[in-house]
Amino acid sequence: MPLGHVVSSKGAFEADEESFRTIQDGITKRGVDVVIDYEHQTLGGGEAPAAGWVKELKLEDGCIKAVVEWTPRGAEYLKNREYRYLSPTIHVRKSDNKVTGLHSLALTNTPAIEGMAPIVNSDTFEGGQVFMDLKQLAELLGLGEDVTEEQILEAVKACLAENKSLKEGQQPPADDKVVANKTVCELLGLKAGAAVADVNSKIMELKGGIIDGVNVLAELKALKSENAERAAEEAVTLALRSGKLTPPQKDWAKSYALSDPKGFAAFVDKAPQIVPMGEVHFDSTAAPSGDTLNSETLFACKQLGITPEEVKKYGMQEGR
Repeated sequence: MPLGHVVSSKGAFEADEESFRTIQDGITKRGVDVVIDYEHQTLGGGEAPAAGWVKELKLEDGCIKAVVEWTPRGAEYLKNREYRYLSPTIHVRKSDNKVTGLHSLALTNTPAIEGMAPIVNSDTFEGGQVFMDLKQLAELLGLGEDVTEEQILEAVKACLAENKSLKEGQQPPADDKVVANKTVCELLGLKAGAAVADVNSKIMELKGGIIDGVNVLAELKALKSENAERAAEEAVTLALRSGKLTPPQKDWAKSYALSDPKGFAAFVDKAPQIVPMGEVHFDSTAAPSGDTLNSETLFACKQLGITPEEVKKYGMQEGR
């Protein structure tokens, strides 16, 4: 990246020794190497294989130079002159149009600056989104680095209230009650000069968990409920199959598993096998008939404390 006033088809910017220092500080703070991809694929959100990695930056010969560790594929492209130019994706400070950060670099064959060294933005790249993180917003509001999201939100609300108070003190028309802070509006996804009511509404939506019209909290709650229902059903089915429960206990067991999954799991783990596996058919509803009791009926009688005589007397009458 050349130092000085740089003019390109993507807009002019300034680069100097301060730019070099802030770029280095940003890389050190992140603790990861800057990637060099192909045609800015890293900004597209899909697969973006690396052509190389920036291992060091130097300030030499009136420009910022990068010491690069190339991948075999990236080195082959360069060796065959299939790619010839390097294109940086930079952060530019709006107040003085100075470069303050380096996001990534890309190999390209269409540099935006004619006659310049092959390290400039590509004509085919449309540009990425402009965003500001919470730390930048905190700095804008005059808050410290250890501030919480809730404190940032309160500061934004106080700023809006002060702005509203000033405007009302000047007795402007109702339609002129807008938020003058352009950055705050952009962070909330609103146009610059948005109405105070719209800004307040957006803040309340965020506090309530609504993003782009979707109630994220409600969606999450429904998903958790659905997962809990499925997990309880699976736990009860497994207990039935392992002979730890009888079919009549299914509804009780599911309610227990929903209200206290860990407690139900502990119960099943310690419960004895009460249903002989391979003998009891869960879908069978036929009552014992005749004078002879089968093994299943005798086992059930033993578990319930009922004698075979009582079954023969009360449970095997015709029509029962």
